[in-house]
Amino acid sequence: MKKKLFMVFFILVTFFMSNYYVNALTKLRVDYNDLNLRSGPGTNYTSIKKLGVSAIFDLVDTTVYPNEKGCLDGWYKIYYSGTDVGYVCASYVTLVTVEETPSTATTDCEKEMENLGFPNTYWNGLCALKEKFPNWTFEADKTNLPFDVAVEKESVVGKSLIQSSYQGYFSTESSSYDYLTDTFTVKEGKDWYAANSEVVAYYFDPRNFLDERYIFMFEKLSFDSSYQTVDAINAVLNGKDIQEKSNVIYNAGSTYNANAIYLASRIKQETGGNYSGYSLKGQTITLNDNTYSPVYNPYNIGAFTGAYDGLVWAVSGTSYLRPWLTLDKAITGGANYITDKYISKGQNTTYFQKFNTSSYSQYAPYAHQYMTNIRGAANEASITYNGYNDMELLSSVAFKFVIPVYENMPEKQASLPNGGNPNNHLKSLKVNNNELSGFSHDTFEYNYYVGSNINSVNISAETINDKATVEGVGTNDLTSDKTVIKIKVTAENKKTQDYVINIIKTEGVTALVEDIVASSGVPVSDNTFLLSAGYTIEAFTDLLKKSSSSVKIEVKNKNSGKLFTGDEITITNGSDTKIYTVSLKGDPSGDGNINIQDLLKVQKHILGYLNLAGSYSKAADVNSDGLIDIKDLLKIQKYILGYTTIS
Repeated sequence: MKKKLFMVFFILVTFFMSNYYVNALTKLRVDYNDLNLRSGPGTNYTSIKKLGVSAIFDLVDTTVYPNEKGCLDGWYKIYYSGTDVGYVCASYVTLVTVEETPSTATTDCEKEMENLGFPNTYWNGLCALKEKFPNWTFEADKTNLPFDVAVEKESVVGKSLIQSSYQGYFSTESSSYDYLTDTFTVKEGKDWYAANSEVVAYYFDPRNFLDERYIFMFEKLSFDSSYQTVDAINAVLNGKDIQEKSNVIYNAGSTYNANAIYLASRIKQETGGNYSGYSLKGQTITLNDNTYSPVYNPYNIGAFTGAYDGLVWAVSGTSYLRPWLTLDKAITGGANYITDKYISKGQNTTYFQKFNTSSYSQYAPYAHQYMTNIRGAANEASITYNGYNDMELLSSVAFKFVIPVYENMPEKQASLPNGGNPNNHLKSLKVNNNELSGFSHDTFEYNYYVGSNINSVNISAETINDKATVEGVGTNDLTSDKTVIKIKVTAENKKTQDYVINIIKTEGVTALVEDIVASSGVPVSDNTFLLSAGYTIEAFTDLLKKSSSSVKIEVKNKNSGKLFTGDEITITNGSDTKIYTVSLKGDPSGDGNINIQDLLKVQKHILGYLNLAGSYSKAADVNSDGLIDIKDLLKIQKYILGYTTIS
């Protein structure tokens, strides 16, 4: 009986262990951005492409291939795009264990999508399309890039812009927004702002666009004469002036193997949908004392800060049929450029031209992107769809779509944030009507000292933006020696920011200033505070308030926030007031730092060319022996060279 039980136990253990190892795979993670993927195991082989940081790849095998050149740790062989293989230096990667999720596919379509490489969060959208358009085909491009890392890279200020009246869509990074003045920085034109990471995530997440209209941002951009006809181009353009160029667009697509419908959609998108502006109508440009007229650029190639930049680019060389002095040359040369620089280099959908994340791209991830408009790919997809729909091509054409799949995608697809103002910072924060020492809108925690007999405090606050709300103000009871009060600020767009005040009870609210200073532990001599360089007013104030919560401190200094030798500090507690000066050890120059200027001051004093006195003399006496001599000079010199400290 025992033997049978043991055998059953052994079989069960073997079953679970075997399933664990089936579902647990060893993969390779890239630890540095722009890592070279090479065609062989050595830096003497060509670089195929650059890999993104945190990207996950399947290993061909776990063998470390001997180094031929440039990587002492050897090389791993990986699959980087389908069955394509390359080598990466083992010094810049880590092997990781990834557990595969068991299949939940039930319908034939779900099983098909799973076999194609799409996660289950894609299935509903794709299967709905497949049911309506059975001849459409979908290809999963496993980018190997983590979703969150990619969103972070695409959210760098200036990389993704948005034109909107919703301030909640704008980035609040320091180079995009000033909380204190509640103003955003225009990044392009008159009203283009940096998009925040939530907006980027929404337009970056492919699952948000798996419907019959927006799926066309994933359409393969190669030429196909069976449906990319002149009539179809006319249907997309739908504008009497530009329709005259439908044949030119068709021929450009045919010549350079570019989807002609996409070219028409790009022109419509870049000219605002109404075919206005000089990039399409032509404008006179003077460059390097040469005048060109009229100049065209219907795709706005090179228009990094506006359409005018694109017109300058259109006459700044001879490649791609430039200078573009006729609309025909601009349409044809631009198609050549887009194919040469993007479509043929692996960025063969409008999505991948906005977000360069394709496993097939020859460029480093997140670089070499055609447009900054975060909505650009979606807008062009909508224009393309309208044209196909008008021509009744949706059901008859076997469209092909390449859709990216990312690592560690969130279970729920990204959504757009609330559109209100994002300012959740305070203009002022007071306790018992006293402004907190060192208050700043972007400092979120403070200490405030009160007498031990105080049982409550009143908190008041004022927001920078009048549409923000505040919780936690008013009377707060003090139930212990330390009470933590949280003030919650909620912006109009519902984003919150907490400010924390630690209310600390202390003794000595009626003490003399001299006693407060003595009990604080701050070194003092002849009404001069002997401090180390780098001391801040806030830190100094906190030390004194630990001895008396009622003490008031006023600093007259050269630079708010940081104490310098020679600064004057007035301390008041009740009716008692005393004035002190500041001496920072090693800072006789009075600039708040210990540097070559201080070395020269001490040297001149020793040689008799300068007479240091008062707080400056105490600063020069680094070893506190009552003399300013060669010992002090050497100590400052050693500090500057990094051999010692001064405190």
